[in-house]
Amino acid sequence: MKRQRAFTLLELMIVVVLVAIVLTLAAPSFYDFIKVQRLKGVNAQLVTDLQYARSEAVSRGIYMRVVFGADSSMTCYTMYTLKLGSDAGVRCDCLLGAGAACTDSDATEIRTVQVPASSSVRISTVAGVDPAIGFDNVTGGLITIPKDTFSSPSPDFVIDTGIDAARILRTTLGSTGRPTVCGTSANLGAPLC
Repeated sequence: MKRQRAFTLLELMIVVVLVAIVLTLAAPSFYDFIKVQRLKGVNAQLVTDLQYARSEAVSRGIYMRVVFGADSSMTCYTMYTLKLGSDAGVRCDCLLGAGAACTDSDATEIRTVQVPASSSVRISTVAGVDPAIGFDNVTGGLITIPKDTFSSPSPDFVIDTGIDAARILRTTLGSTGRPTVCGTSANLGAPLC
């Protein structure tokens, strides 16, 4: 007669307890990993959209604008254009959502991105600075809004995408309109600011 081999109930319970302990220790770091990946994704989309707005301004020969917004439930931005000869003070409101951000008939919404607060990622511009930028239709450089004129040599336009004060990806637009990214932490995959 051949003897059968199997796990005892005690051995099985020990394995289940060990797996539970390992999962309890790994879950917080896995959740943090997911938040950092969200941060990188949102910032990558922002940089791509800024590069797109700059290139479209030059290729279409129109002024492209990007306006940022925030409330307690989300942060957002809208890329849009204005018809020639329209009031340069027209602004779109990204808080209204994609397809509804530009209520003025002279403005054409190109793209609206909303990042819910529940994702733990926030997009913000430097406090006290107008949360709107524009790209020139000839050079792609930054312009002032609402005048649609070249900025005089001014400070760079800074957009922070972060999940907390220690983990921020900072996107800087210089006068040429080209974005550069740096991070406040080494594990964000960007040069340190």
